[in-house]
Amino acid sequence: MMNNDNTITALTKLYGYIAENAHSSRFSVTLNKLYKENGCDAMIIPMNIRCDDVAFTISQMRSSKLSGAVIGSEYQEEALTLVDHLTAQAQESGYCDCIWIEEGQLRGDLIMDRALALYANRDDFEDEIALRSMCHYFYDLTTGEKR
Repeated sequence: MMNNDNTITALTKLYGYIAENAHSSRFSVTLNKLYKENGCDAMIIPMNIRCDDVAFTISQMRSSKLSGAVIGSEYQEEALTLVDHLTAQAQESGYCDCIWIEEGQLRGDLIMDRALALYANRDDFEDEIALRSMCHYFYDLTTGEKR
């Protein structure tokens, strides 16, 4: 369980949010709030990455402490070319908005469509539907829970 000090331990599952201006997005704040409210020892870290550093950053994820990352819209086409395996949906669309690291391999997926399909009609998501849908869907994926 994540403690109240937001301390990252050796057991904490870490995810990145890779975008040029990740720090100014509410994605990581909203998702971390979900993790904390539900007692999950996980955290998403906003990573401000310049366009000339995105290839290096993604390729180095194989040996990092991250379990995966959400990719900002400005890097989704490039991310598609940097992963080892793609889901059929990512391949067909030409975009990759999520990367999982499994056994040193980068696996790319496109999850926004599924997130919107599952969460866009919620009554408590009157605003920021895309943001909230993506946060809740990513939470479900990383915790194995269904809401």
